[in-house]
Amino acid sequence: MQSLRVSLRKEVDASYDIVVDSGLLGRTAGELARGRFGKRLVLVCDETTRALFGETLLADLRAADVQADLLSVPAGEQSKCLAVFERLCGDLRDLRISRKDCLVAVGGGMVGDLTGFVAGCYMRGLPFVQVPTTLLSQVDSSVGGKVAVNLPGAKNYIGLFHQPKKVLVDVDTLASLPPRELDSGLAEVLKYAVIADAEFFSYLEDKRDALRSLEREAVIRTVATCCAIKASIVERDEREAGPRMVLNYGHTLGHAVEDAMHYALTHGECVAYGMRAAARLANAMNLFPAADYHRHEQLLDRYGLAVAPLDLDPDELLRIASGDKKNSGGRITFILPTSLGQTTRRDDVPQDLVRSVLADTLRRA
Repeated sequence: MQSLRVSLRKEVDASYDIVVDSGLLGRTAGELARGRFGKRLVLVCDETTRALFGETLLADLRAADVQADLLSVPAGEQSKCLAVFERLCGDLRDLRISRKDCLVAVGGGMVGDLTGFVAGCYMRGLPFVQVPTTLLSQVDSSVGGKVAVNLPGAKNYIGLFHQPKKVLVDVDTLASLPPRELDSGLAEVLKYAVIADAEFFSYLEDKRDALRSLEREAVIRTVATCCAIKASIVERDEREAGPRMVLNYGHTLGHAVEDAMHYALTHGECVAYGMRAAARLANAMNLFPAADYHRHEQLLDRYGLAVAPLDLDPDELLRIASGDKKNSGGRITFILPTSLGQTTRRDDVPQDLVRSVLADTLRRA
């Protein structure tokens, strides 16, 4: 027998900058040109962000003598699938895009996830830049390198870790959002306060009106704080081996609600139901002190999140949640709060308790 070893021990610096500002989109062409991320740039938008931002950015890039093209996909979560992924890869082939080129995701979470997955797979990897235009994507999905598409009944099951080269966040793009989409992003904002920053939680208790009216200083501080929290977690656990799982607070049951509702609710709306249920589980298990639990409930109420009853079967949600890719040993893994700013990971939550809490939460959040 012969045995050989392939030695590939090496470190790759995948660090990148996140820039958060007002009016940044007008400077994005210059940022992309100076960054030299690729010989050619391909903007990827959905139909909505193409009209709002993509065409203007394309014109700015060409005016700056940057070789650039633009591709778009239908708006909505249904585009985050293998069929659209394949189509985009074919479009890149037709444009003769090579590894020396770069993709630029201009849009919300669906666009960023889909573009990042294409970038990670096409020709075994292209660089890409995130230009998130929704609150949810600005505070969460654009940072950390988790990119994926969905399978039927299985959210984000086909994916990889592929970090962007830069994240350019213009908070002014949030003015284009309908109130419901803004609220969806605010659910993720509240998540960061619960899992990592009690002082930020207090700030959010006082700043609902400022955030909903898109007061510049409050929005920039909020987006930057969320990005800083996520960056610090990703730096410790890029591949979700342990500490990064805290970011799934509210997502285990939230994804189940999202699936059961066939994406009729936004991602953030579903996560809010998941957070409310997780906090109730933690309180019922004597993990989450009553005072903190009531502040958690009141903050969701104040932001109008997870307040409407849902006509869903708790057993169906349990069935969906049992297939979550972060589970182990056949048991559902929950991130549960132990105080504002602190959590624990538990896989020993009694199913009867989960079923009871879900029934109460769905009946009257």
